[in-house]
Amino acid sequence: MLLSPPHQRKLLIAAVVLAVSVGGGWLWSSASEPTLDAHLTTPGEVPYPTIATNSAVAGTSLPEVSLLTLDNKTIESITLIGKPLILNFWYSTCEPCRREMPVLAASADTHSSTVRFVGINMNDSIETATAFAAKYNVLYDIMFDPSGSFIGALGIGTAPMTLFVDAQGVIVDQVAGEITADKLESLITKWFAQ
Repeated sequence: MLLSPPHQRKLLIAAVVLAVSVGGGWLWSSASEPTLDAHLTTPGEVPYPTIATNSAVAGTSLPEVSLLTLDNKTIESITLIGKPLILNFWYSTCEPCRREMPVLAASADTHSSTVRFVGINMNDSIETATAFAAKYNVLYDIMFDPSGSFIGALGIGTAPMTLFVDAQGVIVDQVAGEITADKLESLITKWFAQ
């Protein structure tokens, strides 16, 4: 099928316009790229440390605040000090918290004579936390931080978070995110073995 001369001319013009448009667009866009300056002003720093992150607290002392127990009684955090302590910050709708809870419960049963375990619930009601603890056979203490002062002083922004505290109340290690049985056991051995 042969095209008539007017159609051939239109096709040729369309091809030239397309070629000029593509070539010109490429030249224009490549000429307008800005010079990239990717020098970090604070290498190694988290730019927004309070947004969904946990502060590095190893080496600091456990803050002194009031906590609430499952039976709605006030207890001072200072009373948790005296033997090695594992503090786990959690809440019931946190999927990693659900997965690690049986690991913590089993470890607490194994090490109850040498290490104290305490779960700090971050946002559930007493009823919800009680049901959750029963579901996962948690026999260690569950407490609440109703004022948020404990969680705030520790710089905890996400859960789960597990702190390892020596008998003098100094935080010796921390694990942000889900803790495995192997990791938990290795840190208990590292910090609390006698």
